[in-house]
Amino acid sequence: MKAVWIEKHGGPEVLQVVDRPMPKPGPGEVVVRVKACALNYLDVWVRRGVPGHKFPLPMIPGSDIAGVMPDTGEEVVVFPAESCGKCEFCLTGREQLCRHFGILGESRDGGCAGYISVKRENVFPKPESLKFEEAASVLLSGLTAYHMVATRAMVQSGEWVMVTGAAGGVGTMAVQIAKAMGGRVIAVVGNRQKADLVKSLGADVAIVHSEVDFARAAREVAGKTGISVIVDSVGGEVFEKCIQVLRPAGRLVTCGATSSGTANLHLRRVFFRALNIMGSTMGSRWEMLSVLAMVRDGLVRPVIHSVLPLEDVAKGHRLLEEREVIGKVVLKP
Repeated sequence: MKAVWIEKHGGPEVLQVVDRPMPKPGPGEVVVRVKACALNYLDVWVRRGVPGHKFPLPMIPGSDIAGVMPDTGEEVVVFPAESCGKCEFCLTGREQLCRHFGILGESRDGGCAGYISVKRENVFPKPESLKFEEAASVLLSGLTAYHMVATRAMVQSGEWVMVTGAAGGVGTMAVQIAKAMGGRVIAVVGNRQKADLVKSLGADVAIVHSEVDFARAAREVAGKTGISVIVDSVGGEVFEKCIQVLRPAGRLVTCGATSSGTANLHLRRVFFRALNIMGSTMGSRWEMLSVLAMVRDGLVRPVIHSVLPLEDVAKGHRLLEEREVIGKVVLKP
């Protein structure tokens, strides 16, 4: 089968498309024929390498998989991670906290290939209304956004919710999920085209951070009510500004640091204003089913920037790194 292959860390040029052996399912596993695999910024980190973290290279990347069961023809999607299934966290529906938790394409071979072998319990029916590329585009990003907005922040109707990086994969999903839960959404984006997109997804206000100080503009929008929830995937200086604009007892949920993994945090602001700062990563299989139901019911729609053949994987990575992507880039083997 054809597969994307990473042997060493580096730029997009290290991505190879090679012939690899068909996967052999282990105990309790099934083989899925991959019809679409969406890219995430995680794929960029796996390719580049992260200081202090060791990826098991060589490896096939790719976390978001929609495909077909070869024996039955059933159209399916794959939960993008695996865990032990037996520990306290797994048994209470918090498998992302399992010490053996690993994301496909990050801790083991992923879906940028013709086929993948995965645990049977991680395979779910694909919503009939979705094309394969649409289904692949709502998995990891939708799961991450749902866990942040619904489970961690527990957005309430009428609250002001600010989403940074709102035109990206997680951002577009967070905007829609927050709106579906009754939130009033402020979307922070990089340009006018992205502003138009997030407004079409339901954002009440779109702030272009290259034109104005987004923190000051957000405060003006929220007024005396203040911003109750911030969903941040950018980190660095953006995280610092987010802390400054939260109302007392506000909740900030962070799931990433695409700009920088460090930020200055003034603790007096945190404890005097009783702020809640919450980390968030991925989510559970139940939450993924909730996301798929929201898509099925029309509350959330996939946003696809482009669909590329597997051979153009390097182009897809460059698009992500150039910050020009609106929604998701999807590969088709």
